[in-house]
Amino acid sequence: MTFWWVLLVAVLWLTVGLLTAGWFVIRGGHPHLSWYLVGGLLGPLFIPIAVERGRARPAVVDVVHRPSSREGSGLRVAIGVDGSAESDRALRAVGRTLSHTASHLVLVTVVSPDSVGEDQAAESREARRLLEERADSLPAGLPTPTVELVRGHPVDTLLAVAEAHDVDLLVVGRHGHGIRDRLLGSVAEELTRRSSRALLLGSLPDR
Repeated sequence: MTFWWVLLVAVLWLTVGLLTAGWFVIRGGHPHLSWYLVGGLLGPLFIPIAVERGRARPAVVDVVHRPSSREGSGLRVAIGVDGSAESDRALRAVGRTLSHTASHLVLVTVVSPDSVGEDQAAESREARRLLEERADSLPAGLPTPTVELVRGHPVDTLLAVAEAHDVDLLVVGRHGHGIRDRLLGSVAEELTRRSSRALLLGSLPDR
């Protein structure tokens, strides 16, 4: 009988830890799958850690404000950039559609809150390069974009940037690329529930 009680406690411990880790990874925006190992080992003890980490506010890593000649009564738009094919299609299509219509444009990318040391520095360099390349490739007729690099949970970060710039429209791809497909898919889904601003998920027809 003692064996079965120990086994039951072990199974419950592991289940609670893995479920908490799953919420932390998918909902919280932490892409490192090692959190499942941490959750499995800590079990219920991981719950307060996940909740506390989930309260961390987005931290701006880098902002390049580019004075725009198009400020006025047009649309204020923020576009999430992640380097995926769908994100790039959305950027091109929205760029063409909003040409001579948008008055303020922000390109933002989100980097992982879990990276440290050289990994963090390398991720930030790659994100800056990505933002600059996408900003330089925008079609004519758009205002000069501000580019922002922010570390944090994707949903909280995108909503914070949208709020800070008081945008009329927030644009994100439905999915990312690589192992983050499911993560970014859930981000888009959660944005539909939490965003108080107009939201475009995925791209317009790429004509």
